[in-house]
Amino acid sequence: MEKKITNFFTSTLVESIENLKTDSKAEWGTMTAKQMLIHLTQSSKMMHLENTKLLIKEKYIEKAIAFLYTDKAISRGIEIPKDIGYNFDDGITENIEQLKEELIESANAMLIFLTKNTDFRAIHPFIGELTAEQWLLFKKKHFTHHLSQFGLL
Repeated sequence: MEKKITNFFTSTLVESIENLKTDSKAEWGTMTAKQMLIHLTQSSKMMHLENTKLLIKEKYIEKAIAFLYTDKAISRGIEIPKDIGYNFDDGITENIEQLKEELIESANAMLIFLTKNTDFRAIHPFIGELTAEQWLLFKKKHFTHHLSQFGLL
């Protein structure tokens, strides 16, 4: 499983964003291409925010973690509260190629950290406390969700 996940971040991610352009349109949702890249870059760092807030009811945690081990996709149209830490500036000035590079760098740093620190645990607000392996499973699902949103997978 680890090799498959590693390949996703080192190969599939890189190849899939090659064709993403500033004016690429989402097949669903309201994000722009630049916002999606920023969102995934921020998401790569999420586990280090030392979050202690659980937004999921404790009775659903086991089911949410089990979902990570399935082939099921994350549902479309999930509303995330704005105070979770994803912020977009309407005047995003970064070049889309720069944002792609930042995403690849942050995804690689995340991958290296999680594969080297197998005993790492941190709370995801919508899933519960996750191990390093579970974070990788979640990140693959999350990245797949947004790359599919833009027709890149």
